[in-house]
Amino acid sequence: MAVVLTDIQIAFAAGALFADAGAPVIEAARRESEAALAKLYSSYMLRSLVYVGVFLGPVATISLLAYPAWETQYLSGIFDNTIAYNDTAHFPINAYPYGIFLGVVFIAGWFGNWLGFKWVLNGARKKLRVLYLVIVAITFAIVWLRYPAPIQVCDYEHFKAAPYVLPCRNYIANKPFFYNFIILLLLAGLPLLIGFIQVRMSVKKLKPGG
Repeated sequence: MAVVLTDIQIAFAAGALFADAGAPVIEAARRESEAALAKLYSSYMLRSLVYVGVFLGPVATISLLAYPAWETQYLSGIFDNTIAYNDTAHFPINAYPYGIFLGVVFIAGWFGNWLGFKWVLNGARKKLRVLYLVIVAITFAIVWLRYPAPIQVCDYEHFKAAPYVLPCRNYIANKPFFYNFIILLLLAGLPLLIGFIQVRMSVKKLKPGG
């Protein structure tokens, strides 16, 4: 369970991570043949897009629907105002932000893997690693610079007025939020970890006795 400020960058970093982790396999495929390289590229890209499309994207969307103001870290009340079922005058425009957001997350995952694959082939693996790690580090630094936004669960208007006053609550004290946070975090994190381990296992198979 991430936030809008992090989801796009995480999608990019995940795609790049798979290419970085599998760099030796990518190099071996290039030495083997163009066909082997193309097949491997398709496999890695599919892995990245499945992660973004089946896990990260839905998790982000669920979080955005359930806690729109927190998910946007109170930068704007736009998502707070999209779930207005009686406001039919603005249908379907008020649903567009969700589609746009999910589309950008998907594109970021694709771009991260495409760029990662390209840079690995160009001998820029270290540059790639620095890039996605710095992006992730800066992203989370920006989120925490917005303190107490990361730890207070509320709607946009009440948070802006008084973030420590009810109905705003600490994320741990808000039990429904906290339990969902853990579940969604696992749904987003475990597939990424499993995918990384699978890629690294394929690398070990290249080594003598591996």
